[in-house]
Amino acid sequence: MIRNHRRHLSLPFILSLLILLAACGGTAQQLPRPTPTPTPTMAPGEQLLHRVATTLNTAKTVHGIFNLQLSGGDMNGTLSFEMWNEAPNKHRSVVLKSSVSEIPAGSVSVSDGKHIWQYDPNKKIVYTGAVQENQNGTGSTGGGSQQLLNLVQSIFTRSDGTLKSSSATVNGRPAYDVYIVPLGSAGAKGASAFNYEGDIFIDKETQLPVQVKLNVQGLGNIALDLPKLDLNQPIAPTTFTFTTPAGAKEEPLQQDNSGGGSSMTLEQASTQAGYHLLSIPSSQGEYTLQGINALGAPGNQIYTLNYSKGSLTFTISEGKPLANLPANSGKSISLRGTTATISNENGTTTLAWTEKGVGIRLTGALSNDQAVGIANLLT
Repeated sequence: MIRNHRRHLSLPFILSLLILLAACGGTAQQLPRPTPTPTPTMAPGEQLLHRVATTLNTAKTVHGIFNLQLSGGDMNGTLSFEMWNEAPNKHRSVVLKSSVSEIPAGSVSVSDGKHIWQYDPNKKIVYTGAVQENQNGTGSTGGGSQQLLNLVQSIFTRSDGTLKSSSATVNGRPAYDVYIVPLGSAGAKGASAFNYEGDIFIDKETQLPVQVKLNVQGLGNIALDLPKLDLNQPIAPTTFTFTTPAGAKEEPLQQDNSGGGSSMTLEQASTQAGYHLLSIPSSQGEYTLQGINALGAPGNQIYTLNYSKGSLTFTISEGKPLANLPANSGKSISLRGTTATISNENGTTTLAWTEKGVGIRLTGALSNDQAVGIANLLT
């Protein structure tokens, strides 16, 4: 699932980054909650979300085309990709079009349930390795298609929905428009670390999603169109095979042995990154490093250091892809010999700056003074 997929190529990297920027606290990386049992008191919007969630969660095969547009945030651009999934652990995703430089058209991610191939056409490298067994005994195959599918599933299973319109139209087809916010936050905005609001459009005939429009805290606007989404249709076995293109070389795909993504030590993470990762020194004994995750392709990862101090939790995200990103909002402050941006939204504080070519983001339910104090502790 989402939290188990590390060190992938372009498409999975951007999806991981998308999730990271939207939910640095880790909430969005958890497995989707079980679909709630419907009750007679469910409102129409909740009933529609439940119905779609059940359909997606129980599908044995998925084949779809996804058009993703990011705007108004640190990342802007459009992506179009096709994906195939077959339960429990086979996938294929192919980038068809892209205006995002980190995600070239032709990027491919494939797993046959036993082996993984991740092809970067810009570098002409195929990262490959065996599927690892996680602690639950299931294969961790990763892949952008599975990440996106889980992201879509999590939106349906972890949102409160209100039927906004029964007469909407998407691409000429009648649809329901359901307004959504994170589960449990309908009456208390900001109750979730993954803060968003927007609309999901559900095709009246197929009862499947055809469009998702979200405004996500810290990221901006996400528009996801699903012009094709077929469930439980046969998929040719050859779909989940891969042949290394002529002229491309193979390199090993490094993976996490724990299945949880948090067994990496700080020394291991810095060695893998190829540069020093800032951290809170051990002399500050009240802070505990809970774990380290790596998101992205080899040589282009973002590392998230998850800390706690009593009941306080926060995340420090570091990586070259985060360097010198434009700030949409917030206040400029002087920090560690450079200029940083600090912003507050829905109870979450984000402090962002670039140091020695590495972008750093500190995120959590912190006061401005707490965030700055922690940043100044880093060595």
